Amino acid sequence: MLSFFFLTTTGWAFSPRVPSATRPLQATTAAEECTPLIDSDKWGVCVSESGKSMFNVVDPAFEVDTINFVVVKNPGLGILLEEVANNGELGVVVVAGVVEGGPAEDSPLKPGDVISKVNGRDVEAKTYDDLVSVLVEATSPVEFVAKRLVKRYKALVEVDGEKYEFFGGENLRRGLIARKLPGNDKTLGPNCGGDAQCFTCAVEVIDGADVLTAPKPPETIVFKDRPTWRLGCQASIREDAASSGPLTIALYPNRKQQ
Repeated sequence: MLSFFFLTTTGWAFSPRVPSATRPLQATTAAEECTPLIDSDKWGVCVSESGKSMFNVVDPAFEVDTINFVVVKNPGLGILLEEVANNGELGVVVVAGVVEGGPAEDSPLKPGDVISKVNGRDVEAKTYDDLVSVLVEATSPVEFVAKRLVKRYKALVEVDGEKYEFFGGENLRRGLIARKLPGNDKTLGPNCGGDAQCFTCAVEVIDGADVLTAPKPPETIVFKDRPTWRLGCQASIREDAASSGPLTIALYPNRKQQ
């Protein structure tokens, strides 16, 4: 459903909404998976334990980029909005575009973006009507915080003979855990939670070391005599890892030395 707002000589006017173009949106707790949105399956909405409604990324192939910008009303904003989900209390309204020649024409907004804050006020998961009301009442210049889904690079990672897809920027230890793989060797004692203190998350890089970010001081010191070892908590898949060869690692290198 495409909706936009503008100012005529007689006042604010709004294009009619088409409720049939939306589908019910079920709010979930932050610990649960968010309900996928219509057509995209990328944005979701969660409600925290404190009752705060917020956007959540459904598709792990995307990450959120935050955009800050200012628009001066003249006299309106000229932003095209599309409501893609609504349950009567919560909604998902995405940017469909900007009006040519309007105040927001030179803004960084792109179709698919969602508006997070307006003049410091949190507007995530508001319905179309509620969001428009905030925008109409906002004093100029209007300070915006928007969110955008950005495609993440993928890298092939082979772990003890099994192949997995990791994303650019993904931490190696957390990525292993997310894929139901051991992020730490429990036989070495309790883990430190990724603080580079226990060294139980060590892995051995068999091939494709350039897929990972450069070793950090804790690794260069502890693994001075083991240049192929990395700490999973300190190593991440490079952001541009899609251009690199596959990464091959082995878990539990300490056991293999015994």
